[in-house]
Amino acid sequence: MLPKRERLSSEREIRDTINRKQYEKRLPLLYFTAKDNELGFSRLCVVTSKKLGKATIRNRIRRIFFQAFSEIMHKKAKKHVDMVIFPRSSAIKKKTKEINEELMKGLVKEKIC
Repeated sequence: MLPKRERLSSEREIRDTINRKQYEKRLPLLYFTAKDNELGFSRLCVVTSKKLGKATIRNRIRRIFFQAFSEIMHKKAKKHVDMVIFPRSSAIKKKTKEINEELMKGLVKEKIC
């Protein structure tokens, strides 16, 4: 799990990130929006709807995306961003490695990494 300071927690911050998006990418496993921040570190929110399944499935998906984001942004990030990720139902059946690769591909295409 990410440290609390690296998570977008308030509804206002999440809505602001979605509305003021500077980066946006739609991929088969996820959709994300992001905006630059001035904090010196990146922050993340993973929004999982009940359409994905029961709470255990949604929590698993959240943990995988938090882990992938943490690994990628701490090692390869060029920019500090606030990011909101919306996993798609196709992510449920995928392994962690596949989700990591998909997220990395999206970040590289948007020139965040």
